[in-house]
Amino acid sequence: MQAAVILAAGSSSRMGFPKQLAEVRDKALLQSIVDKVNINFDNSSVVLGSESEIISEKIEFKNSNILVNENWSEGITSSIRTALFFYQNQKEINDIIFFLGDQPEVELEVIHALKEDGHEGDKVLIPQYRYKLGFPILIPRMFWPKLELITEDDGIDEEKSVFQDFDLVDFFISSEIEIKKLNFNFLEPIDYDEEKDF
Repeated sequence: MQAAVILAAGSSSRMGFPKQLAEVRDKALLQSIVDKVNINFDNSSVVLGSESEIISEKIEFKNSNILVNENWSEGITSSIRTALFFYQNQKEINDIIFFLGDQPEVELEVIHALKEDGHEGDKVLIPQYRYKLGFPILIPRMFWPKLELITEDDGIDEEKSVFQDFDLVDFFISSEIEIKKLNFNFLEPIDYDEEKDF
């Protein structure tokens, strides 16, 4: 069985309100991706962090679990850990497909392809949008321990830790892990930027 996890714990210092609540086409960013995930998955979770109480009051999570990452300021790695900890003892879950909370326009074709190809269970699946790799990403259970072992000592340089600049796509591309790229002939879903798009 596969679970979907939406990573939506980050802050939006420039906007003055949670970016997750910014509206695109008359619907909050996070609500759009929550709705899409709930239609396509029986088991799903949303990882919140910054201003989680405000977001929880505004978003209808439907059947999704709400996971709160108290260490959200450490970056996306801590949100991934929060999800892995939640699903670790749910043995019926074999794969997690990670979505970004500010990319609501993921094509259904991508979701269906990940779900179908993920049954092999021995490869990390990453969509390739023409020439660029991106989210959502499917990670089989056998690779969860590798993510759990990432520590703050895995820094990019002396000033920055992997917690701050961690990129899930780059991490698996550079790891000694077999990756299957799923090719799609359309552009990567828009990553809405708080300065440019609202």
